[in-house]
Amino acid sequence: MLSRWATTEEVATAAGITGSAVMKWAGKHVLPAYTVIYGGRRGRSARWPLHAVAQASWVRGQLDAGLSFEEIREALERGEFKPGPTSE
Repeated sequence: MLSRWATTEEVATAAGITGSAVMKWAGKHVLPAYTVIYGGRRGRSARWPLHAVAQASWVRGQLDAGLSFEEIREALERGEFKPGPTSE
């Protein structure tokens, strides 16, 4: 059975960044919104839409190309990032 969500670790790995950087990117609105879940003894964690993994990789590419977070947000608003078929 395929997961319907991605973990923060999966999103971070796709972009080559840390989990805390993923949360900062989300705060800059270059990643999709996440859902906070509570796992008892495991504490609080985030679950992300599946396309967040591909989007994090795309954002990293845009940053590597010299774009600012503001420019990346604008590109997202124009629809320049196209989630793949696993993003449902």
